[in-house]
Amino acid sequence: MVAGLTVGKRAYQAVEQEMRTVLSEAIRLRDELLELADRDSEAFNAVMAAYRLPKETETDRAAREKAIQAALRGATEVPYQTALRCFRVLELAEVVVARGNKSALSDGGAAAVLAEGALQAALFNVAINLASISDEAFKGEYAHERERLSQQAQAKRQAILRTIAERHE
Repeated sequence: MVAGLTVGKRAYQAVEQEMRTVLSEAIRLRDELLELADRDSEAFNAVMAAYRLPKETETDRAAREKAIQAALRGATEVPYQTALRCFRVLELAEVVVARGNKSALSDGGAAAVLAEGALQAALFNVAINLASISDEAFKGEYAHERERLSQQAQAKRQAILRTIAERHE
Protein backbone atom coordinates (compact mmCIF):
# COMPACT_ATOMS: atom_id res chain seq x y z
CA MET A 1 0.00 0.00 0.00
CA VAL A 2 2.82 2.42 0.82
CA ALA A 3 4.43 1.81 -2.56
CA GLY A 4 1.08 2.42 -4.27
CA LEU A 5 0.63 5.68 -2.36
CA THR A 6 4.15 6.77 -3.28
CA VAL A 7 3.98 6.17 -7.03
CA GLY A 8 2.91 9.27 -8.93
CA LYS A 9 3.69 11.73 -6.13
CA ARG A 10 5.97 14.58 -7.16
CA ALA A 11 7.78 14.57 -3.81
CA TYR A 12 8.79 10.94 -4.37
CA GLN A 13 9.84 11.02 -8.03
CA ALA A 14 13.37 9.96 -7.11
CA VAL A 15 12.08 6.63 -5.77
CA GLU A 16 9.21 6.07 -8.19
CA GLN A 17 10.84 3.23 -10.12
CA GLU A 18 11.93 1.52 -6.92
CA MET A 19 8.37 1.75 -5.56
CA ARG A 20 6.98 0.33 -8.82
CA THR A 21 9.38 -2.59 -8.46
CA VAL A 22 8.31 -3.11 -4.83
CA LEU A 23 4.65 -2.98 -5.85
CA SER A 24 5.19 -5.55 -8.59
CA GLU A 25 7.08 -7.89 -6.28
CA ALA A 26 4.48 -7.49 -3.52
CA ILE A 27 1.76 -8.60 -5.93
CA ARG A 28 3.85 -11.60 -6.97
CA LEU A 29 4.47 -12.51 -3.33
CA ARG A 30 0.77 -12.23 -2.52
CA ASP A 31 0.01 -14.71 -5.30
CA GLU A 32 2.77 -17.08 -4.14
CA LEU A 33 1.56 -16.92 -0.55
CA LEU A 34 -2.00 -17.73 -1.61
CA GLU A 35 -0.67 -20.71 -3.56
CA LEU A 36 1.38 -21.81 -0.55
CA ALA A 37 -1.74 -21.65 1.64
CA ASP A 38 -3.39 -24.14 -0.72
CA ARG A 39 -0.27 -26.30 -0.75
CA ASP A 40 -0.15 -26.25 3.05
CA SER A 41 -3.68 -27.61 3.19
CA GLU A 42 -2.73 -30.32 0.69
CA ALA A 43 0.38 -31.19 2.72
CA PHE A 44 -1.69 -31.51 5.89
CA ASN A 45 -4.17 -33.75 4.07
CA ALA A 46 -1.28 -35.93 2.88
CA VAL A 47 -0.05 -36.34 6.46
CA MET A 48 -3.52 -37.28 7.66
CA ALA A 49 -3.93 -39.77 4.80
CA ALA A 50 -0.58 -41.36 5.66
CA TYR A 51 -1.62 -41.76 9.30
CA ARG A 52 -4.79 -43.55 8.13
CA LEU A 53 -2.87 -46.17 6.15
CA PRO A 54 -3.25 -49.76 7.35
CA LYS A 55 -0.89 -51.01 10.04
CA GLU A 56 -1.94 -54.61 10.44
CA THR A 57 1.19 -56.33 9.13
CA GLU A 58 4.87 -55.50 9.44
CA THR A 59 4.88 -54.60 5.73
CA ASP A 60 1.88 -52.32 6.26
CA ARG A 61 3.55 -50.63 9.21
CA ALA A 62 6.79 -50.06 7.29
CA ALA A 63 4.94 -48.64 4.28
CA ARG A 64 2.81 -46.47 6.56
CA GLU A 65 5.85 -45.10 8.41
CA LYS A 66 7.62 -44.34 5.12
CA ALA A 67 4.51 -42.51 3.86
CA ILE A 68 4.17 -40.57 7.12
CA GLN A 69 7.79 -39.46 7.03
CA ALA A 70 7.54 -38.36 3.39
CA ALA A 71 4.32 -36.46 4.08
CA LEU A 72 5.83 -34.78 7.14
CA ARG A 73 8.79 -33.59 5.08
CA GLY A 74 6.37 -31.98 2.64
CA ALA A 75 4.35 -30.53 5.49
CA THR A 76 7.57 -29.00 6.82
CA GLU A 77 8.83 -27.60 3.53
CA VAL A 78 5.62 -25.76 2.63
CA PRO A 79 5.41 -23.58 5.76
CA TYR A 80 9.16 -23.03 5.58
CA GLN A 81 8.71 -21.66 2.05
CA THR A 82 5.84 -19.55 3.38
CA ALA A 83 8.13 -18.13 6.06
CA LEU A 84 10.75 -17.27 3.43
CA ARG A 85 8.15 -15.35 1.41
CA CYS A 86 7.02 -13.55 4.56
CA PHE A 87 10.61 -12.52 5.21
CA ARG A 88 10.75 -11.06 1.72
CA VAL A 89 7.59 -9.08 2.54
CA LEU A 90 9.46 -7.73 5.57
CA GLU A 91 12.32 -6.69 3.29
CA LEU A 92 9.89 -4.85 1.03
CA ALA A 93 8.31 -3.15 4.05
CA GLU A 94 11.78 -2.02 5.06
CA VAL A 95 12.24 -0.35 1.67
CA VAL A 96 8.91 1.44 1.67
CA VAL A 97 9.14 2.75 5.23
CA ALA A 98 12.65 4.05 4.53
CA ARG A 99 11.85 5.83 1.25
CA GLY A 100 8.12 5.71 0.63
CA ASN A 101 5.31 8.16 1.28
CA LYS A 102 5.61 9.40 4.88
CA SER A 103 1.83 9.75 5.10
CA ALA A 104 1.52 5.97 4.81
CA LEU A 105 4.17 4.93 7.32
CA SER A 106 1.58 3.27 9.55
CA ASP A 107 0.67 0.97 6.65
CA GLY A 108 4.32 0.00 6.32
CA GLY A 109 4.45 -0.72 10.05
CA ALA A 110 1.30 -2.82 9.81
CA ALA A 111 2.82 -4.75 6.91
CA ALA A 112 5.97 -5.42 8.94
CA VAL A 113 4.11 -6.60 12.03
CA LEU A 114 1.72 -8.78 10.04
CA ALA A 115 4.48 -10.28 7.87
CA GLU A 116 6.57 -11.12 10.91
CA GLY A 117 3.55 -12.62 12.65
CA ALA A 118 2.71 -14.75 9.62
CA LEU A 119 6.35 -15.83 9.39
CA GLN A 120 6.39 -16.91 13.04
CA ALA A 121 3.09 -18.78 12.59
CA ALA A 122 4.53 -20.64 9.61
CA LEU A 123 7.63 -21.49 11.64
CA PHE A 124 5.41 -22.93 14.39
CA ASN A 125 4.14 -25.39 11.79
CA VAL A 126 7.71 -26.23 10.84
CA ALA A 127 8.56 -26.94 14.49
CA ILE A 128 5.47 -29.08 15.06
CA ASN A 129 6.23 -31.21 12.01
CA LEU A 130 9.92 -31.54 12.84
CA ALA A 131 9.03 -33.13 16.16
CA SER A 132 7.61 -36.17 14.33
CA ILE A 133 10.35 -36.55 11.71
CA SER A 134 12.87 -39.32 12.33
CA ASP A 135 15.64 -38.08 10.00
CA GLU A 136 17.94 -36.25 12.42
CA ALA A 137 19.93 -34.48 9.68
CA PHE A 138 16.72 -33.11 8.13
CA LYS A 139 15.47 -32.05 11.57
CA GLY A 140 18.74 -30.36 12.44
CA GLU A 141 18.93 -28.43 9.20
CA TYR A 142 15.36 -27.15 9.39
CA ALA A 143 15.56 -26.43 13.13
CA HIS A 144 18.67 -24.32 12.54
CA GLU A 145 17.10 -22.48 9.60
CA ARG A 146 13.89 -21.99 11.56
CA GLU A 147 15.72 -20.35 14.45
CA ARG A 148 17.87 -18.21 12.17
CA LEU A 149 14.89 -16.97 10.17
CA SER A 150 12.86 -16.28 13.31
CA GLN A 151 15.62 -14.15 14.81
CA GLN A 152 16.26 -12.29 11.56
CA ALA A 153 12.56 -11.53 11.19
CA GLN A 154 12.29 -10.17 14.72
CA ALA A 155 15.32 -7.95 14.18
CA LYS A 156 14.02 -6.75 10.81
CA ARG A 157 10.60 -5.87 12.29
CA GLN A 158 12.25 -3.93 15.10
CA ALA A 159 14.47 -2.06 12.62
CA ILE A 160 11.43 -1.18 10.51
CA LEU A 161 9.56 0.16 13.52
CA ARG A 162 12.60 2.26 14.49
CA THR A 163 12.75 3.67 10.97
CA ILE A 164 9.08 4.59 11.16
CA ALA A 165 9.63 6.36 14.48
CA GLU A 166 12.61 8.26 13.06
CA ARG A 167 10.80 9.34 9.88
CA HIS A 168 7.70 10.31 11.83
CA GLU A 169 9.55 12.83 14.03
